[in-house]
Amino acid sequence: MKNADQIKALAVAIEDKDNQIRMLMAQQGNHEVQIAEYRQIVKELSDKLELYESKYGTVFKPSRNS
Repeated sequence: MKNADQIKALAVAIEDKDNQIRMLMAQQGNHEVQIAEYRQIVKELSDKLELYESKYGTVFKPSRNS
């Protein structure tokens, strides 16, 4: 009986780990989608800033440490 209990406990532990892996993989997929969306937002804002600067001049200037 002792070996059967140990095998059952290991099977449950493996199933729990499999569930954790599935959950983490899903979260990773969600994060990859969010990152892609943020990259698109940054690109769009950078393009808009570039157009603004070409029309009105530099928006951000380096600070002077004098």
